[in-house]
Amino acid sequence: MRRYSRRRYAVLDVRPDHWAEPLPGDLTALPENLHRVTPTLYRSGQPRREEVPALEALGIRTVLSFRSFNSDERAFRNHPGIERQRVRIDTWSINDDEVLRALIAIREAEKKGPVLVHCWHGADRTGVVIALYRMVVQRWSKDAARYEMFRGGYGYHTLWRNIPRYLERVDVDAMRDALAAAEASASPSA
Repeated sequence: MRRYSRRRYAVLDVRPDHWAEPLPGDLTALPENLHRVTPTLYRSGQPRREEVPALEALGIRTVLSFRSFNSDERAFRNHPGIERQRVRIDTWSINDDEVLRALIAIREAEKKGPVLVHCWHGADRTGVVIALYRMVVQRWSKDAARYEMFRGGYGYHTLWRNIPRYLERVDVDAMRDALAAAEASASPSA
């Protein structure tokens, strides 16, 4: 059995203030790896049924899953105030189309209120989407977004060697243009 490290990249002891903020609290009441990225965007691992009230208390209005085979249906069944969406992302072959669909879904959901994005651990697929959100929406440099993803303590699994390669080659300007075009076509005045 091949073992892999979750921490090939050393986690910083002191987090820069502009990085996603870990949320304190009773660890049994919050999803694994829960962080506030912006006032309207959160990231975490797969939420469990008993953690949904804490998400409601945070004002989460939409949960966007990047999982390919597992849904949030059972966890959120009795919580009609939280909309569920899914953009399936294959961790082995993350591509521009998947990431763009995720960014479009996030931007649309943010209009309704706070959004939680997640995959299984909130580390790899979620990390890529948040890194691209940082680059495309917030105009962070590639280096700054990758640094946060790999050094921020989110648990990036080095098994996914394709992820750093994808982040290196992604055309941020083209992704920004595609997101702007999608948002323009979705607006009522378009």
